[in-house]
Amino acid sequence: MECVRVGEALKIIKYLLLIFFIISFIIFLLPFLLKGILNIGNIGGMIVSLGCFLIIFFNKPLHHLIFSKIILSFIIIILAIISTCSYKILTNMNILPQEETTVVVLGCRVKHKKPSLALKERLDKTYQYLNENPKVQCILSGGQGANEEISEAKCMYQYLVSKGIDPHRLYQEDKSTSTRENILFSYQLIKKENLPKAITIITNEFHEYRAQTIARRLNIKSYAISAHTAWWLFPTYFVREIFGIVYEFIF
Repeated sequence: MECVRVGEALKIIKYLLLIFFIISFIIFLLPFLLKGILNIGNIGGMIVSLGCFLIIFFNKPLHHLIFSKIILSFIIIILAIISTCSYKILTNMNILPQEETTVVVLGCRVKHKKPSLALKERLDKTYQYLNENPKVQCILSGGQGANEEISEAKCMYQYLVSKGIDPHRLYQEDKSTSTRENILFSYQLIKKENLPKAITIITNEFHEYRAQTIARRLNIKSYAISAHTAWWLFPTYFVREIFGIVYEFIF
């Protein structure tokens, strides 16, 4: 009787895990279906979700001890990296400024001269913050990619001005092509324009930790104001950001 109950419990756990990985796969697929977004975040998420689903569904035990140890070691390392990165991301989302700062808005993809959803989220948070702090100056940072009709900085400038932000408060940094260049080139512009040297970085929640890390490595004092990310986009960008953090620390 006891064995039967254990067997039934294991079956329930198996089915629950199968449902979980189906939902996980769908969530990582959503950005592609809804917005055509396909990057290492949702590709990685879909591969892992599908792989785990197949392993559980076919219930294939790993008979070879050495192979099992290799897989187990790999899983432990991956989980340790994910846990560490997740903790860092979640604890660095908002670090409110304690002094006069210059806002630096990090660029993101522009589509047909209009901000992508992630960039719009950053701009809406910027609009809110600039309205609440009318004396703060702002650097809009982002160059023009090969598939963009205008620079990200210009797109951001047009969006904020159209919503009523004084254009004299906005400075465009339109040469950067990466997060590191966003921060470095913005800081160079800050020094050139004699703006407050400490910065408040506005970007999406998942991106703040890496941005703050880069700022520290450049000896720039920084704070964080995070934009809210749509729930169906967050897992994809969260996973992609973990890859970005690992790359940043290695290279």
